[in-house]
Amino acid sequence: MKLVLQDKNKYVVRANVGEEVMRELQEFCREQQIKAGKFFAIGASKELKLGWYDVDIKEYIWQEFPEKLEIVSLLGNIAWKGDEVIAHAHGSFSDQRMQVVGGHVARLVVGAACEIVLERFEGKIEKAHDQQTGLNIMQ
Repeated sequence: MKLVLQDKNKYVVRANVGEEVMRELQEFCREQQIKAGKFFAIGASKELKLGWYDVDIKEYIWQEFPEKLEIVSLLGNIAWKGDEVIAHAHGSFSDQRMQVVGGHVARLVVGAACEIVLERFEGKIEKAHDQQTGLNIMQ
């Protein structure tokens, strides 16, 4: 991941071909000591894993897409759970027929480009396990 521009609390970064975006973004936030923030991105993927959360059974239903897809929109936030950075994102992705899939992003490998704008917030957002939903939610 390459830092392209920094303007006070805003960062423009590029994830390179073959990089796994969520992991690289978490590492970038750890290195920059970003404790809270939001991000959005566009680009293209070549491998993708999306989830849909079934609140009744408290489990994700996962689907993998080992194909080239446009990143129509990737939106997320940055928080921490203990000493672990959590990059939480949902995204929409389109194929060559312009059909769109979307959901919780577990894995996104860059296929051609991924341009990310990240904004740092003051303070720290903590997440913890919520018994009622089974999710890690902001405290």
